[in-house]
Amino acid sequence: MKKNVTLEKFRELFETRDSVAAEWKKTGKKVVGCISPYTPEEIIYASEALPVEVMGKAETFSKADAYLPSFACSFTRGFMEALLEEKYGYLDLLTLPALCDSMRGFYGIWKQISDKPYAYLLHYPTNRSEEAYKYFASEIERFKNFMEDFVGKNISEKDLKNAIDTYNENRRLLKKLYWLRRKESPPISGVEALEVVLSSMTTPKNLHNQLLEKLVSEITEREDYPEGEARLLVSGHIVDDPDVLKVIEDSGGIIVSDDLDSGSRYFWNLVDHEAKPIEGISRRYIRIPSPYGSPIKDRINYLKLMVKAFQVEGIVFLTRKFCEPYLFDYVTLGQAVKEEGIPSLYLEYEYPLARGALKTRVEAFVEMLR
Repeated sequence: MKKNVTLEKFRELFETRDSVAAEWKKTGKKVVGCISPYTPEEIIYASEALPVEVMGKAETFSKADAYLPSFACSFTRGFMEALLEEKYGYLDLLTLPALCDSMRGFYGIWKQISDKPYAYLLHYPTNRSEEAYKYFASEIERFKNFMEDFVGKNISEKDLKNAIDTYNENRRLLKKLYWLRRKESPPISGVEALEVVLSSMTTPKNLHNQLLEKLVSEITEREDYPEGEARLLVSGHIVDDPDVLKVIEDSGGIIVSDDLDSGSRYFWNLVDHEAKPIEGISRRYIRIPSPYGSPIKDRINYLKLMVKAFQVEGIVFLTRKFCEPYLFDYVTLGQAVKEEGIPSLYLEYEYPLARGALKTRVEAFVEMLR
């Protein structure tokens, strides 16, 4: 298949993300690591710091295992390993939403063993009540005040509105790109779409928006479209390694949509521009359908929406080993899609990636769908 130059640029941005961040730091501005898409990045952007997603892929956990229990998820152990190996030496700050036991446990341990980068814990509500919206708004206000002190800059309402507009534009463009995948022959593969979203999580948004506009305008003119024998949706945590989705697409499937923290959930909802900035940001992040507090019916409805909109033939549930929030949610989600008559495959993966075993199972699933 002929390569698209703009798509290659997104892949390059993702693969050279450490260099991109290091160049940003040379300008004298801060670089802030985000452990998940539940961190309100608009606050970081408004402070003129660069938010970058910290990835959790690691082939071994020799250093991390000295501090974390063996049943901690591989994502937490992975970014702990990377931090201990100083692969993120350019980070000035690490933001951690208190989403799960592993995240809270990591924060406590990291504060004891290191202060580089400095770790900030953002308390994330465990329900979706009106009180929760107000509580998270106060947490975001606290984070804003912290960032002002940390970078030495006052964050005005104008700064916040500009950040909201920039992020909303990125979300609109990503959503427009995703909607093109509803076509009978999607012009972009699941692996390519993941690389576009992952690069958005590690690249200055203004640069990413410029490239996205170019990609959206030219991608439908692509000469060779990706091919697959079954239209699939992948659902799960952060997939920060495109090889995971490549195994699926190399096995005969074409991923036309997703329910991932590093996919549609990162950008699907906008911040209400008419609301007060802090309130709008709070409500947007609370609305993300996830196992971290959302009613399970929200996740079920989100899956149904994606299945219908993208004409999905089968769902692949991807779960990192020992990722308790997603493991608990899968019991109900799996039953819900079964009752809807939607075929699904459950895959639990770990690093190093067992490509052969995963490929065999996906091939059998695709054959069943055919």
